[in-house]
Amino acid sequence: MKTNAFVRQLASNKRTVRENALSTLKRFLSSKEKAVKLDTSELNKLWKGLFYTMWFCDRPRPQQRLANELAKLFSESIVEEQFCKFVESFWTVMCKEWRELDKWRVDKFLMLMRYIVRECLVRLKESEWDADKIGAYFNVLENVILKDDDKTPRSITYHIIDVWVDELERVIFSEEEDNEEDEEEDDDNEELTKEERKEKHDKKIAERKAILEEQRVPMDLLLAPFKALCGSKNFPPLVKKIQIEILSDKRLTELDIDTKVPKKGKNSEEEDDEEEEEEEEEEEEEWKGFGN
Repeated sequence: MKTNAFVRQLASNKRTVRENALSTLKRFLSSKEKAVKLDTSELNKLWKGLFYTMWFCDRPRPQQRLANELAKLFSESIVEEQFCKFVESFWTVMCKEWRELDKWRVDKFLMLMRYIVRECLVRLKESEWDADKIGAYFNVLENVILKDDDKTPRSITYHIIDVWVDELERVIFSEEEDNEEDEEEDDDNEELTKEERKEKHDKKIAERKAILEEQRVPMDLLLAPFKALCGSKNFPPLVKKIQIEILSDKRLTELDIDTKVPKKGKNSEEEDDEEEEEEEEEEEEEWKGFGN
């Protein structure tokens, strides 16, 4: 596969050309012999092409199908040896291209990011939540997008925070997106008494706790990168976002999952106090008084 020529096919404004190229790419990425030869530069080029595959896709239903197809490249196509590099290339390209998106295209790329978060979690689940693979995956996210950095598009970081618990819930408990079923469940709940609703809810919580235990889901590892961003020196709106959308989420606290941010040790606290005192002293020294 000649990367440049192939990328032009992925980015073609003709739907049939894009679809044929995507089918070829799926087969290519599934071949260990071929896929492992792709370096970071070539993977970035591929994702640049896939970015425009999504760019040219119109109408909600086709966009949803395409977002799902692209996301499944992470869970069904890319070989294990290239998984983390593939993840890194996607988020790198998204960060570079994000500011070029117009308001009419933002929603479909937010949907794509949500689906990719989901399918990466599917991949981790299929590994039986292997700690090393989780660590490698988060190492990529922390280097590219899950960080407190003015150069990183905060709206992308915030979007990951927004969808994280939703997608964890969906993947761990094998729940499908089905609005009709949700509406039917809501209607059923309205017909139940308060005691019956509580009994039904308690049963659901008990079942979920059993699933977490049975699968040995390392929730501490799956929340660790977000807790790490809650330091006292981090961007306050980012910390608040994580606290509200993840660490205070009722779906986690009801399952007795530890969502508390680890406190710093005594030495660290003393260092922070010393730094604050030094900053205050510097400010006092700089102040010369009115008229001086």
